[in-house]
Amino acid sequence: MDVMRSVLGMVVLLAIAFLLSVNKKKISLRTVGAALVLQVVIGGIMLWLPPGRWVAEKVAFGVHKVMAYSDAGSAFIFGSLVGPKMDTLFDGAGFIFGFRVLPAIIFVTALVSILYYIGVMGILIRILGGIFQKALNISKIESFVAVTTIFLGQNEIPAIVKPFIDRLNRNELFTAICSGMASIAGSTMIGYAALGVPVEYLLAASLMAIPGGILFARLLSPATESSQVSFNNLSFTETPPKSIIEAAATGAMTGLKIAAGVATVVMAFVAIIALINGIIGGVGGWFGFAHASLESILGYLLAPLAWGDGGLTGVMQILPGV
Repeated sequence: MDVMRSVLGMVVLLAIAFLLSVNKKKISLRTVGAALVLQVVIGGIMLWLPPGRWVAEKVAFGVHKVMAYSDAGSAFIFGSLVGPKMDTLFDGAGFIFGFRVLPAIIFVTALVSILYYIGVMGILIRILGGIFQKALNISKIESFVAVTTIFLGQNEIPAIVKPFIDRLNRNELFTAICSGMASIAGSTMIGYAALGVPVEYLLAASLMAIPGGILFARLLSPATESSQVSFNNLSFTETPPKSIIEAAATGAMTGLKIAAGVATVVMAFVAIIALINGIIGGVGGWFGFAHASLESILGYLLAPLAWGDGGLTGVMQILPGV
């Protein structure tokens, strides 16, 4: 029953994406079909073949370890505000977004700038991009961005595509956004694992999100333009840095701009949602629904999709006793 429910959910989601497509006639059945098959293959390898699960787990752990080094820079500036004592002091609520997430963005951007300078990013783009380019019939930059989303999160994607942002066409930019929204960062994956979610399922879902993000990007916004991205003389900035120190400093300053943008948008939208919840709760109070909120309304509306997706998240919004 659960398998059939999940299959039904897949069909419904694909149908919705098709109906919302901006150009149904240009949808590539080869790309969509290959992405769907690749998801099944990746899931089989990750869940049924121990070597595949072991490799992915080690890679995710390595990325998490690298990301953890950003705490050293944060601790130098903010001191104990990013230390483990914060959780004790605030009873497990010591994680401060501005002191932990935003510095990580700056660190990753500086690191990516260094990798561009020494040529590592160019090699990764050509290898990883080439593999998925042939398998899914997409551009190399789309392939590369989709692959990097299993290591880095949505917030760090601007750092990855910065050298090409002015040359990305509409389809490539949309694919980058879809890929980022479809997956989670390696560090976030470790966090879910710490909460008790089975690691093998997290890894399988994260890797399956690579073709999954591309699949929905190609359904919603089919490719209509050829790629204008060149991989010759890759540089993180318009003026190539003259040393590795300059590359790190330039990347850090770029990361600061990205972090500031993320913080600004997050603050604005959280406040707007709180305002909407206040209005909904105030109006709902007149009719005996004082606890109504945007989240509860969306929970009811999206419950069928959550049910069809194989989970009970949406159902529990309506039936808390389940």
